[in-house]
Amino acid sequence: MIKLKNIYNDNFINECVMVHKVMPNGCICLAKNRDRTYSANMTVIRELVDNTEIVYIHDEDTDWSEGLNEHGIAIANTALLVNRDENEKKLAKKKGKPSADGIKMRAALAKTKISEAMKSLIYYTGGDKLNVGVKGHTFIANPKHSFSIEMTSKHLPVIKKLNRKYDHIRTNHGYSYPDSGYTQGRDYKSSKLRHAIGHKELKGVKKDYEILNRLSKHYSNIPSWATPYRDTNKLSTTGQVLMNLSELKLILRIDNKKGNWSGIIDRTPEWYKPKIKIQAETSRYTG
Repeated sequence: MIKLKNIYNDNFINECVMVHKVMPNGCICLAKNRDRTYSANMTVIRELVDNTEIVYIHDEDTDWSEGLNEHGIAIANTALLVNRDENEKKLAKKKGKPSADGIKMRAALAKTKISEAMKSLIYYTGGDKLNVGVKGHTFIANPKHSFSIEMTSKHLPVIKKLNRKYDHIRTNHGYSYPDSGYTQGRDYKSSKLRHAIGHKELKGVKKDYEILNRLSKHYSNIPSWATPYRDTNKLSTTGQVLMNLSELKLILRIDNKKGNWSGIIDRTPEWYKPKIKIQAETSRYTG
């Protein structure tokens, strides 16, 4: 058991919590608390790519994206190369352009088969031949199958089929590769603790939006840095995203103190009838 008194300290940074859950009605959901060191400017974009409708959240500062398509393929990711992730906005400004990760995610979402989307996530360069694939922990699922992918710039991809009898959570330490992500000290203990709290909170959830409610709880007896929903001066949860791929629905919640909501951008033709529902709102943690 991890005891809070052994890891408490305000001087370190934590990262995202990502979950895969099968609801009692059989719906497959991916959800995530998105933590950043900056106030994220967020939109939701709907567009057609190769005649496939995709809907995804979009970070206007870094071009990061994740979401789902009309075929029920949904993708979410959380970092293992945490130092780069924490400074992605600064890196984008320094280089004069964002990383290729957003392009890679959107390319995978445009695929009609989950096997093709997984191959794209692993091998697509997005124009940067030295940076192949989407690094970190990735959950990818469709109504029939769910998988996790773990890879870094130093580790080959490990693909695992997820057993849908269980909840699955990823934070910021390695699962297949113990030497990836946070590996020791307070950061590692925090990642493990957030993983454990997430599992506890997912028990008994019956509706998809309850996943976000549970992952945004405030605990009076636990420091904010140790919980799935972060609220600190250094790094905070700027928003939450949930993809219900069985019902073709994306829910985005923007923290109204830590994030900025810029609206929904629909790039589809006027005659097009959307297949994916979008629900966007601003809120604070449930307390």
